Amino acid sequence: MTDRNRRTKGVPTDDHITKILAHATPLEAAAILLLADAGCRLNEALTYDPSSLTSNELLRIWGAKVKRWRTVPLTRRLAAALSSPPLRCSEPLRPLPPRKLQRRLTALCAASNVPITTPHRFRHSYATRLAVAGVALPIVQALMGHTNLATTLIYIHLDGDHPLRSAAAALDALAAARPAHDGAAEQT
Repeated sequence: MTDRNRRTKGVPTDDHITKILAHATPLEAAAILLLADAGCRLNEALTYDPSSLTSNELLRIWGAKVKRWRTVPLTRRLAAALSSPPLRCSEPLRPLPPRKLQRRLTALCAASNVPITTPHRFRHSYATRLAVAGVALPIVQALMGHTNLATTLIYIHLDGDHPLRSAAAALDALAAARPAHDGAAEQT
Protein backbone atom coordinates (compact mmCIF):
# COMPACT_ATOMS: atom_id res chain seq x y z
CA MET A 1 0.00 0.00 0.00
CA THR A 2 1.45 3.37 -0.99
CA ASP A 3 1.75 6.22 1.51
CA ARG A 4 -0.97 8.11 -0.43
CA ASN A 5 -3.39 5.15 -0.22
CA ARG A 6 -2.65 4.70 3.48
CA ARG A 7 -3.52 8.36 4.15
CA THR A 8 -6.76 8.33 2.14
CA LYS A 9 -7.97 4.98 3.47
CA GLY A 10 -11.05 5.46 5.59
CA VAL A 11 -11.82 9.03 4.48
CA PRO A 12 -15.62 8.93 4.13
CA THR A 13 -17.20 10.12 0.90
CA ASP A 14 -20.53 11.93 0.86
CA ASP A 15 -22.15 8.66 -0.24
CA HIS A 16 -20.58 6.84 2.74
CA ILE A 17 -21.83 9.54 5.13
CA THR A 18 -25.37 9.29 3.76
CA LYS A 19 -25.35 5.49 4.17
CA ILE A 20 -24.00 5.74 7.74
CA LEU A 21 -26.63 8.34 8.68
CA ALA A 22 -29.40 6.01 7.49
CA HIS A 23 -28.51 3.64 10.36
CA ALA A 24 -27.75 6.23 13.05
CA THR A 25 -29.93 7.40 15.94
CA PRO A 26 -30.75 11.16 15.97
CA LEU A 27 -28.04 11.79 18.58
CA GLU A 28 -25.45 9.80 16.62
CA ALA A 29 -26.47 11.53 13.38
CA ALA A 30 -26.02 14.96 14.96
CA ALA A 31 -22.56 14.03 16.25
CA ILE A 32 -21.52 12.53 12.90
CA LEU A 33 -22.78 15.56 10.99
CA LEU A 34 -20.95 17.94 13.32
CA LEU A 35 -17.82 16.02 12.36
CA ALA A 36 -18.60 15.63 8.64
CA ASP A 37 -20.49 18.81 7.72
CA ALA A 38 -18.98 21.31 10.17
CA GLY A 39 -15.44 19.90 10.36
CA CYS A 40 -15.57 19.62 14.15
CA ARG A 41 -12.92 17.78 16.10
CA LEU A 42 -14.42 15.01 18.24
CA ASN A 43 -14.33 17.02 21.48
CA GLU A 44 -15.88 20.02 19.65
CA ALA A 45 -18.75 17.87 18.38
CA LEU A 46 -19.39 16.24 21.74
CA THR A 47 -19.47 19.59 23.53
CA TYR A 48 -21.93 21.10 21.04
CA ASP A 49 -24.14 23.70 22.69
CA PRO A 50 -27.35 24.88 21.00
CA SER A 51 -26.47 28.46 21.93
CA SER A 52 -23.56 28.24 19.47
CA LEU A 53 -26.01 28.49 16.58
CA THR A 54 -25.68 32.12 15.52
CA SER A 55 -28.48 31.80 12.99
CA ASN A 56 -30.15 29.12 10.91
CA GLU A 57 -27.12 29.20 8.64
CA LEU A 58 -24.08 29.58 10.91
CA LEU A 59 -22.51 27.66 13.78
CA ARG A 60 -19.83 29.03 16.12
CA ILE A 61 -17.35 26.42 17.26
CA TRP A 62 -15.00 26.85 20.20
CA GLY A 63 -11.74 25.22 19.21
CA ALA A 64 -10.51 23.85 22.52
CA LYS A 65 -7.29 22.72 20.85
CA VAL A 66 -6.52 26.15 19.37
CA LYS A 67 -8.34 28.25 21.99
CA ARG A 68 -10.36 30.41 19.59
CA TRP A 69 -13.75 30.57 17.92
CA ARG A 70 -14.46 29.82 14.29
CA THR A 71 -17.72 30.11 12.40
CA VAL A 72 -18.85 27.56 9.82
CA PRO A 73 -21.91 27.43 7.58
CA LEU A 74 -24.61 24.88 8.34
CA THR A 75 -25.63 22.36 5.74
CA ARG A 76 -29.35 21.63 5.50
CA ARG A 77 -28.89 18.14 6.89
CA LEU A 78 -26.83 19.40 9.85
CA ALA A 79 -29.39 22.13 10.62
CA ALA A 80 -32.15 19.50 10.54
CA ALA A 81 -30.18 17.14 12.82
CA LEU A 82 -29.45 19.90 15.33
CA SER A 83 -33.10 20.93 15.48
CA SER A 84 -34.34 17.41 16.27
CA PRO A 85 -35.96 17.02 19.73
CA PRO A 86 -33.15 15.32 21.67
CA LEU A 87 -30.79 18.16 20.76
CA ARG A 88 -32.95 21.19 21.51
CA CYS A 89 -32.00 21.05 25.16
CA SER A 90 -29.07 23.07 26.45
CA GLU A 91 -27.03 19.98 27.24
CA PRO A 92 -23.95 19.13 25.18
CA LEU A 93 -23.76 15.79 23.37
CA ARG A 94 -21.79 14.36 26.29
CA PRO A 95 -24.32 11.57 26.80
CA LEU A 96 -22.38 10.09 23.88
CA PRO A 97 -18.86 9.38 25.26
CA PRO A 98 -16.01 9.42 22.69
CA ARG A 99 -15.29 5.68 22.96
CA LYS A 100 -18.96 4.81 22.59
CA LEU A 101 -19.23 6.99 19.49
CA GLN A 102 -16.18 5.25 17.99
CA ARG A 103 -17.67 1.80 18.69
CA ARG A 104 -21.04 2.87 17.29
CA LEU A 105 -19.34 4.36 14.23
CA THR A 106 -17.60 1.04 13.58
CA ALA A 107 -20.95 -0.75 13.85
CA LEU A 108 -22.68 1.85 11.64
CA CYS A 109 -20.00 1.45 8.97
CA ALA A 110 -20.44 -2.32 9.04
CA ALA A 111 -24.24 -2.01 8.86
CA SER A 112 -23.91 0.47 5.98
CA ASN A 113 -21.38 -1.68 4.12
CA VAL A 114 -18.85 1.17 3.96
CA PRO A 115 -15.17 1.13 4.98
CA ILE A 116 -14.54 1.48 8.71
CA THR A 117 -13.57 5.03 9.62
CA THR A 118 -12.80 7.10 12.69
CA PRO A 119 -14.39 10.33 13.94
CA HIS A 120 -11.28 12.29 12.95
CA ARG A 121 -11.43 11.05 9.35
CA PHE A 122 -14.67 13.01 8.95
CA ARG A 123 -12.56 16.17 9.33
CA HIS A 124 -10.47 14.98 6.41
CA SER A 125 -13.68 14.33 4.48
CA TYR A 126 -14.94 17.84 5.28
CA ALA A 127 -11.77 19.50 3.95
CA THR A 128 -11.66 17.25 0.89
CA ARG A 129 -15.30 17.83 -0.04
CA LEU A 130 -14.85 21.61 0.31
CA ALA A 131 -11.75 21.57 -1.92
CA VAL A 132 -13.41 19.37 -4.54
CA ALA A 133 -16.40 21.75 -4.54
CA GLY A 134 -14.00 24.56 -5.48
CA VAL A 135 -13.86 26.41 -2.16
CA ALA A 136 -10.67 28.49 -2.05
CA LEU A 137 -7.96 26.97 0.13
CA PRO A 138 -7.70 29.99 2.48
CA ILE A 139 -11.44 29.62 3.15
CA VAL A 140 -11.04 25.88 3.83
CA GLN A 141 -8.18 26.79 6.18
CA ALA A 142 -10.40 29.25 8.10
CA LEU A 143 -13.31 26.79 8.29
CA MET A 144 -10.97 24.12 9.64
CA GLY A 145 -9.58 26.54 12.23
CA HIS A 146 -5.99 26.14 11.05
CA THR A 147 -3.41 28.91 11.34
CA ASN A 148 -1.14 27.30 8.75
CA LEU A 149 -2.26 26.42 5.22
CA ALA A 150 0.19 23.51 5.17
CA THR A 151 -1.83 21.88 7.95
CA THR A 152 -5.01 22.24 5.92
CA LEU A 153 -3.37 20.60 2.90
CA ILE A 154 -2.70 17.48 4.99
CA TYR A 155 -6.49 17.08 5.33
CA ILE A 156 -7.29 17.36 1.63
CA HIS A 157 -7.22 14.08 -0.29
CA LEU A 158 -7.73 14.47 -4.02
CA ASP A 159 -7.96 11.19 -5.88
CA GLY A 160 -7.78 10.38 -9.55
CA ASP A 161 -7.72 13.05 -12.20
CA HIS A 162 -10.62 15.11 -10.81
CA PRO A 163 -8.32 18.00 -9.77
CA LEU A 164 -6.71 18.03 -13.21
CA ARG A 165 -10.09 18.07 -14.95
CA SER A 166 -11.25 20.87 -12.62
CA ALA A 167 -8.13 22.91 -13.34
CA ALA A 168 -8.55 22.43 -17.09
CA ALA A 169 -12.24 23.44 -16.88
CA ALA A 170 -11.33 26.58 -14.92
CA LEU A 171 -8.69 27.54 -17.48
CA ASP A 172 -11.15 26.90 -20.32
CA ALA A 173 -13.72 29.13 -18.60
CA LEU A 174 -11.13 31.91 -18.23
CA ALA A 175 -10.10 31.59 -21.86
CA ALA A 176 -13.73 31.70 -23.02
CA ALA A 177 -14.33 34.87 -21.02
CA ARG A 178 -11.44 36.75 -22.69
CA PRO A 179 -11.78 38.25 -26.17
CA ALA A 180 -10.19 36.21 -28.94
CA HIS A 181 -6.45 36.78 -29.21
CA ASP A 182 -5.33 38.20 -32.54
CA GLY A 183 -1.62 37.51 -33.02
CA ALA A 184 -1.45 39.87 -36.02
CA ALA A 185 -2.40 42.87 -33.89
CA GLU A 186 0.70 42.42 -31.72
CA GLN A 187 3.19 42.58 -34.60
CA THR A 188 4.96 45.92 -34.94
